[in-house]
Amino acid sequence: MHALKLVGTSVQPHFDAIVSLASKHFGCPIVLVSLIDHDRQWFKAKCGLDVCETARDLAFCNYTILDSELFVVPDASKDERFSDNPLVTASPNIRFYAGYPLSLDDEHRVGSFCVIDTVPRSFSATEKDALIEFGQIVESLIESHAHSLALAVAVARSKLESRELETKNTLLLQAERMAEIGAWALDLQTLRTTWSDEVFRLHDLPVGMPPTLDEALSFYPEASRHIVETNVQTTIETGKPFVFETDFVTATGRKRRIRSSGERQIAEGEQARLVGVFQDVTVAHEAREKLWKSANIDFLTGVANRARFQDSLAESFAAAKAEGSSVSLLLLDLDGFKEINDTRGHQAGDDVLKMVAERLVSRLPPGGMVARLGGDEFAIILPRVGSAGRQQTVARQMLNALKQPIRTMGDSVLVSATIGIATYPGDADTCEALLRCADVALYNGKNRERGAIGCYVTNIVNLFDKRRLAIEKVERAIIGNRLLPFYQPFVHLSDRSIYGYEALARIRNRDGSISVAGDFAEAFSDQRSCRRIGDRMLALVTADIANLRAGGINPGVISLNATEAELHNTDFPERLLNRLDECGIDPGALKLEVTETLFLGADPKAVRTTLRTLSDAGVLIALDDFGTGYSSLSHLRDFPIDQIKIDKSFVFGLGRNAESPAIIKALVELAHTLGKTVVAEGIETEGQYEFLRSIGCDAGQGYLFGKACEVATVTGRRYSLPAIKAGINAISLPNRN
Repeated sequence: MHALKLVGTSVQPHFDAIVSLASKHFGCPIVLVSLIDHDRQWFKAKCGLDVCETARDLAFCNYTILDSELFVVPDASKDERFSDNPLVTASPNIRFYAGYPLSLDDEHRVGSFCVIDTVPRSFSATEKDALIEFGQIVESLIESHAHSLALAVAVARSKLESRELETKNTLLLQAERMAEIGAWALDLQTLRTTWSDEVFRLHDLPVGMPPTLDEALSFYPEASRHIVETNVQTTIETGKPFVFETDFVTATGRKRRIRSSGERQIAEGEQARLVGVFQDVTVAHEAREKLWKSANIDFLTGVANRARFQDSLAESFAAAKAEGSSVSLLLLDLDGFKEINDTRGHQAGDDVLKMVAERLVSRLPPGGMVARLGGDEFAIILPRVGSAGRQQTVARQMLNALKQPIRTMGDSVLVSATIGIATYPGDADTCEALLRCADVALYNGKNRERGAIGCYVTNIVNLFDKRRLAIEKVERAIIGNRLLPFYQPFVHLSDRSIYGYEALARIRNRDGSISVAGDFAEAFSDQRSCRRIGDRMLALVTADIANLRAGGINPGVISLNATEAELHNTDFPERLLNRLDECGIDPGALKLEVTETLFLGADPKAVRTTLRTLSDAGVLIALDDFGTGYSSLSHLRDFPIDQIKIDKSFVFGLGRNAESPAIIKALVELAHTLGKTVVAEGIETEGQYEFLRSIGCDAGQGYLFGKACEVATVTGRRYSLPAIKAGINAISLPNRN
């Protein structure tokens, strides 16, 4: 450790860059390059930590250097080796730790490259492989430091030597400076070469007679040979020294990276020879390559990452502007990828992403680029692709390639994708605008059908913006705890007694006004927003029920609206039932409202399974908006429906058209015949109420009985509520003011 002379050195950008990159890559707030001294650990580079060193007996890295394998601690607070450690019990409150032992000779370990988090977490095989690669880069940087140290020592030694026989001594001292550096000379009169022993070794040749100039050049690949010849010829003609780095193949076929430098010497007024050094820089070159790949290449799929994509798009855009040509951008999104992860596991999902990337690259025209932007979203840049028909041909070829089954974990998976296309200069005049137009085109494609190719259309921009603003509105409301359940009462029409409530999503705006679901309805078309709304509503509603009951208030049956995203998520029943169990709520106290559109989706069998699981557990299922759109009696037969809700459009029609009373009466009779209860929505007048009561409609909901309000307002009213299980034994709701 002390021979490296690295402890106590100043900040170096390469070390700082690697810890910063690793912090972003792993999502860990603390990343360290830790070197172990006699009684302390000292940080050569750090991210997320203020101190520069700690005592060695406190260091997690003290354990990392005991073995050549990764050292991982999922939760330090539960590990007897660290649970009492001040670094765990106090700042920085370490919980998760993963360290790679740093070694230059595979025998002696001098420290570690580690990532740290303040919360417990697991560490996947892919993350472990990535940490090993980061650690190897740090080892390369330390090795480069060692080489530089050796070089500095050799240079200092050379200055003390006599300058007699300057050329010979310089060549010898250069060969001694550090490992993998040799000296050479070329006689410009005879073209005979002179090599030091190290140059022979670097060529994998026995020390002896140097090869001829032509033989020496044969060790370089054709493109590299041109670089060598050009530099040598320029130095001979101009006297200007050269330095170049290029590829090189040894006598035994090893591919290496070398750096060569040389200068011309004059003797008695004439060109005498070229002298220089020859260095193997493969390790440093590979370290730079790894660092570049870490910053520019997606570690899972091997295609460009988002950062490289943005740079390449800007470069292609600038070239297209300069040439007066075009550049097309294709955004590709896999259809149903989340279901693959949910049903087959993340390893299968990773296999699918790798194969998708491979197939996209195989269909890529010359000059194009494929990038993974994140998750299951890819981007394809097509410079100078030509006509719109050509773009769509490329897109169709890619979609066709993805339709072939993908083998993963001994099984076949079918995937499809949707593509959006936008082009400069036809659709946009800046990179940012082109990306936005491609996103609009992708939305256009998804809006039509899965597996479609969407093109940018100006008249859907407003719709896209409205959807984006709705999603942003929901996201900000959830972050700011402003998305809340409001409760609208259900009443028995026989006596107007309240027996439960429907929980409706509302957003409290910053100015105090309230936005109803219709104000952000477009957000429900986004799967992520849909799940976020559903998760928050479930959490808040169950918490309200538990709190009301803890205060001696029985709110009756509470109704929640289920979204498509939730019902297609295989773990939804388990999460919902676990949440009810955590809050001590009987499943019969919850009613789930679904619409018929959910039965008409891509996977009605999955929806049926989900609803059957919940129904078997005791959760009530209501069919919302019945009588509108596509209604089928088979849904009442095939799905576990306990109750139907007559859409308010029929109730509004009472007294306005002759058909509504007949339709409502028929629906009520049908439901009762099938053993299901009926709720009428949108009751606003006494006349509507009287008609519905007279035909035997079981329950109602509407402004006549109360608007949706916050839970605090609900608890401040006096209502006669039935017991949850029986639904008939009324209890008194006390005044909570």
